[in-house]
Amino acid sequence: MSSTCYCGSELEFETCCGAIIAGQRKAEAALTLMKSRYSAYCVAASDYLMATTHPSQRVHFDKASIEQWAKESEWKGLKIISTHKGTSEDTQGEVVFQAFFRDEAHKNRVHYEHSFFVKEQNQWFYLSGKILTPNRNEPCPCGSGKKYKKCCGV
Repeated sequence: MSSTCYCGSELEFETCCGAIIAGQRKAEAALTLMKSRYSAYCVAASDYLMATTHPSQRVHFDKASIEQWAKESEWKGLKIISTHKGTSEDTQGEVVFQAFFRDEAHKNRVHYEHSFFVKEQNQWFYLSGKILTPNRNEPCPCGSGKKYKKCCGV
């Protein structure tokens, strides 16, 4: 059964991020890798998430914890805030994004991150990320209309 891709492309998952996760094609840009990694969380593809993390950084990640978080969360959507470099001609790229999810306690959450990517031997890798936190009095990025402190910031 076909479904729309989790990354928001409106393409079928199997031909969009699913093909990248399955190894049928490579992510051609940092943004494509970021979107496929979000989709991998949606389907709890922890092997793919580990494989697309730069080898120098894998020691900082635990596959079982990644899989547990992915399975316990209900993934609601992805919003790309900005990108810098990361095209097929580049060797570095950055993506700022918000991933919306409901946690195991059924609370709406937003994972807000500035991610850094590198390309080595024609393959993109997630290198690191900086968690961003909105000002507590700003509107919540989840779109609820509430202030961050009264919504996802609790």
